[in-house]
Amino acid sequence: MSSNFGKWFMISALVLMSFMVFSCKSKSDKDGNKDVKQEIINDTIADADSIAVDTLPIFAEYDFMYFRGSKICFFSVENMDSVEYEGETDEIVNYEFKPGTLMLYYSVCKDSTMVLKCIDFASENPEPQEIVSWGLACNDCITETYGTYSALRLSSDSRYIGVNYDFSWDGYWFTKIKVYDLKENKFVKAKNEESLYDYFNAPSVEEDEGDNDKEVTTYSSFYEAGSDDDDDESEESSYNYYYGSEGNGGICLTNKMKFESTPEEFEFSGISPKGDRVVFGAILGWGDFPHGPFCVASLDGKTQVILEGTDLSYDDGPSMAWLEDGTLLYVRNFMEDVEHFVPTIMAIPPDSNKPVEIVKASVFIMVPKE
Repeated sequence: MSSNFGKWFMISALVLMSFMVFSCKSKSDKDGNKDVKQEIINDTIADADSIAVDTLPIFAEYDFMYFRGSKICFFSVENMDSVEYEGETDEIVNYEFKPGTLMLYYSVCKDSTMVLKCIDFASENPEPQEIVSWGLACNDCITETYGTYSALRLSSDSRYIGVNYDFSWDGYWFTKIKVYDLKENKFVKAKNEESLYDYFNAPSVEEDEGDNDKEVTTYSSFYEAGSDDDDDESEESSYNYYYGSEGNGGICLTNKMKFESTPEEFEFSGISPKGDRVVFGAILGWGDFPHGPFCVASLDGKTQVILEGTDLSYDDGPSMAWLEDGTLLYVRNFMEDVEHFVPTIMAIPPDSNKPVEIVKASVFIMVPKE
């Protein structure tokens, strides 16, 4: 009995001493104006903030941007991965980067009204900033041809920004434009509508004295040649597209292609950064607008590819761009009689003629590089 009592006494004494030590520490913390629990919380918050900053994506490292409702997505072709920015909550309807920066100007449809906003993706904490309401109903800026929104216009000096509205079937386009002065923070007034477009005309290029001998690379030598010898419009059409001068012959870009019908015309679209491949449209027919696929061909005539699922005019034509390594990006924007068709961003690497699916999206915009 005495042995058990001794053990109980020792245990009780230890517990009491522990309690006294804890009480003294708490009192010391209180007397010294220190709150251990709050310090722990503060440390955790500081760590979390540090981690959040360190793990923010560097948006400039991505190749292009695309949209899904209010979500802004950045995509890297090299890594084949994307990151979503979810700071915006309203539907994004048009957009434009300020050249050479990650400042994105865009319009949203908010409560059926068009509102202009911006986000600086180069800042430490990119957040949407509302600039001004366009004073337009969202429906005022939608085409009646394909049901798409009018694009955002930005002047060459990035001071003026505009949007078209009031669609008319007379010209299959909008009859009016609103222009906002980003420097003066006010809408521009003009005596006539046409003068407002002057803010977005490209500045003329004046030749400097002494530069007359400077070599200028142009691609105006693309032309159409040949004639359709087959009245039945077979796939073996002799109506082709050439690169070069008519007098010297040139390189044929279409003789290996098999179109659904004989092209009526060809339209040059763009050339790769390395100057070795070109993109052009083949007009196969007309409705309200010209229709037909885009094509890509090497300038030696060896590689010729019809970009299946593209149409020159459907939904204003597909987004297209080149990466610095010569990869062609484009949107497969139209496939007739395909149920539940979903537009897809495609890529053709510089050393291939086979298109590869990148991501499901109907439009994209390149991320500006320094």
